[in-house]
Amino acid sequence: MSKLVIVESPTKAKTLSGYLGKEYEIKASMGHIRDLPKSGMGIDIEHDFTPEYVVPDKAQKTLNELKKVVKDKDTVILATDPDREGEAIAWHLRELLSPKTKKAKEALAFNRVVFHELTKDAIEEAFANQSELNIDLVDAQQARRVLDRLVGYKLSPLLWKKVRYGLSAGRVQSVAVRLVVERERERQAFKPEEYWSIEGNFTDEKKKRPFKAELVEFKAKKLKIDNDSKAKKIQSELNNDSFTISEIKKAERKKNPYAPFKTSTLQQAMSNVFGYTARRTMSAAQGLFEKGYITYHRTDSLNLAPQFVNSARKYIAENYGKEMLPEQGIFYKTKSANAQEAHEAIRPTNLNKRPDKKNGMKPDELKVYLMVWKRSLECQMLPAVYDQTTISVISQNQYGFRASGSQLKFAGWLKVGNSLSVEEEEEALNILPEYKEGEAVLLAELHPEQHFTQPPARYSDATLIKQLEELGIGRPSTYAPTIATIQARGYVTKDGRYFIPGDFAFVVTDLLVEHFPEVIDYTFTAQMEESLDDIADGKREWVPVIREFYTPFEKVVAEKDKTLQKSDITTLGTSDEKCPECGHNLIIKLGKYGKFLSCSNYPECEYAKPMESELSENDKDQDYGKCPNCDDGTFILKTGRFGKFLACSNYPKCKTTKPYLQKIGMKCPKCTEGEVIVKKAKRRIFYGCSRYPECDYSSWANPMGAKKETDEPAENTTSEKAAKSDTEQITQLA
Repeated sequence: MSKLVIVESPTKAKTLSGYLGKEYEIKASMGHIRDLPKSGMGIDIEHDFTPEYVVPDKAQKTLNELKKVVKDKDTVILATDPDREGEAIAWHLRELLSPKTKKAKEALAFNRVVFHELTKDAIEEAFANQSELNIDLVDAQQARRVLDRLVGYKLSPLLWKKVRYGLSAGRVQSVAVRLVVERERERQAFKPEEYWSIEGNFTDEKKKRPFKAELVEFKAKKLKIDNDSKAKKIQSELNNDSFTISEIKKAERKKNPYAPFKTSTLQQAMSNVFGYTARRTMSAAQGLFEKGYITYHRTDSLNLAPQFVNSARKYIAENYGKEMLPEQGIFYKTKSANAQEAHEAIRPTNLNKRPDKKNGMKPDELKVYLMVWKRSLECQMLPAVYDQTTISVISQNQYGFRASGSQLKFAGWLKVGNSLSVEEEEEALNILPEYKEGEAVLLAELHPEQHFTQPPARYSDATLIKQLEELGIGRPSTYAPTIATIQARGYVTKDGRYFIPGDFAFVVTDLLVEHFPEVIDYTFTAQMEESLDDIADGKREWVPVIREFYTPFEKVVAEKDKTLQKSDITTLGTSDEKCPECGHNLIIKLGKYGKFLSCSNYPECEYAKPMESELSENDKDQDYGKCPNCDDGTFILKTGRFGKFLACSNYPKCKTTKPYLQKIGMKCPKCTEGEVIVKKAKRRIFYGCSRYPECDYSSWANPMGAKKETDEPAENTTSEKAAKSDTEQITQLA
């Protein structure tokens, strides 16, 4: 074996070995072989921002093994992933494995191969067209790495000094936090408005053709009902009214299929359907790519290879009928000007590998594959066609009702969903009875209902990724790590699927917006992404781009370090409470563990006390039992630095406390005596018996199947029960 092929992972190496001949030896670099140091900036600012790369301890053994293998080879083929990061990994490998002497360097060739799918044809074509490294892509990745390190290592220490030790800032992560904070402030400022809807049940004289219609207008103008008295007045008038069919409209409506998946839309779909985080989705997609099931999963392109479109059309004709096919294949165009059209959308490498069989896939991989396989077929099929009917009803007093009904006339792309249902693509159909214009109808019943306008929804993984993409912030490879980072840093937490900003998120966002607008500005961050794209395309040099940003940025950091006062930043407002020791007002401060109340007369008066977090009405209304250590005390739910706990209502006279056990309304399946409760371990949520240690039942999967967001399970740690549960879910879906 005179040729060495290097990939990132053992899984990819195993798949590749099934296609290459015996003259190739395949090894895995186990990801990045070299990077900036974990401690220290690692950038020589005075010498054109030269990165000072180091080999981490965990990568040193792999590097030594690769150096031994290279000695008897004449060619090293770098087969890392087909993106900037993959190109950078290949470059680092070449730099570290190149011989020292001139003669040895001339005897060893380094070639680059790029393939977007691990199939026989793609691999043979890639190895037949070996090339050199694309240094422009390497420079673009290096520029991003240097830029993010400069921002982080200059701003983070400032946050440590002026806000709290351990905080961090980042060029993209801080913008993501700002989005979450601004949405929360929109919700806080939102004032709900009352409105009413009135639905009428109508029928004919023989009461054989019932239908429901919504009150929409009065005297041909849109009707707004904003209070109870107005609703009652209208209801009274309608009860003494007569009604006629004023108009019947029939039309044909088409519903087009969705475009094939790119990285962001796959992450959004997996979040919406299965509640997956972006990182969990990408981990499963990585496994599918390395096993040869799908094309490369980090892409912003909607392009599909003509060969795949032809194979999809053939599959559709054979399995769903030729009538489901348009005259020609459908090719989608990407809206983003910076999309890499040389890449493809995410699609299966072989449509005959159906997702109703495991085929060596893990449960998460099977779900992702199901989504990709289904979407790749749907996008090549004809639109679904509906017969839509609208019936308008007018009263003698000029109140207008409207009823809409749809009936599926032609399934089109929805036919794939009928056989492999994941998303509820098919609409709830409402078939209206046959009537004629001018025909009288009877009002059988009215249903008035009060509503209130709702605040804008908090961001979920799906909607945050969508917003970042629309603003041009980040690229396919950055969405998942950005969201994971803002959670790990404690800026946001999750309530179900939705992000809630913490106290520090508000303070840090306000600080950055006021004093470092260029770092956290949406337009600036998007323009910086475009500059990185220009570097990747060879249009700009990376060092001037970094210098243009860093020179003014460094001056602002130095100035703010001198002028900003921590006390000003961490003072959030004045409380209505008075200090019990000196009578001065208590002020709201932000400390290491969140908000607390402090005397405004500090340091003369050092009085301080924790500030309780707001509890939901449901939490307040719960009965947590009587205190066993005093006569009239009852347990109440409180919050502290470590979260919720139960404490005696007679505190401080009685200081009895006990842990708060969040129940899910289910008896323990093992002992049948205890309750299943939510527990935490190292940032992961799991479920256990309330009688522990008497009963040791536990499960990483929610026993009730509730769609509650949890941290992704580490590889090989999901319990057999959880894995079985996922497999059963897939079996039902497929």
